[in-house]
Amino acid sequence: MTTFEITIIVLLAAIIVLLMRQTHRNNKVNERYAEQFDIMCETLSEIRGDTADIFQELNNIEDNILDDLRVIRIAQELGKTSPNVPTPLPCYAPNGICMNPFGDCINCPKRGTGGTWSTSTNISKNDE
Repeated sequence: MTTFEITIIVLLAAIIVLLMRQTHRNNKVNERYAEQFDIMCETLSEIRGDTADIFQELNNIEDNILDDLRVIRIAQELGKTSPNVPTPLPCYAPNGICMNPFGDCINCPKRGTGGTWSTSTNISKNDE
C-alpha cells in the first residue's frame, strides 16, 4: 500500500468516527427533546382536562342563573313574589351581618320585618 492509500483510509476512518460521535450526540439531544415533549404533552393534557372542568362549571353556573332569571321573570309577570324566587343579593345575611365585600353596606338593601327593604348611608358595619 502506498502512503496515499493509507492516508485516505485513515481520513475515511476519522470521518466515520466523527460521524458516529455526531450521530450519538444527536440521538442524546433527540432523546432529551422527546422527554421534554412528553412532559409538555402530559401537562397540556392536564390543562385541557382542568379547562374542560372549568367550562362545565361555568355552564352549570350560567344554567342556574338563567333558571333563576326565568323564575324571577315569571314571578314578575304574575305580579307576585314567592319565597323560592331569588331576590337581588342583599348586603346583609339573614342575621343582619353585613355581607358586602367592602364591609360598609352603604346603600345596601336590608330586609326588614314584613319583607320590606331599606337602605342606609350609615357607615356602620352592622347597620340597624
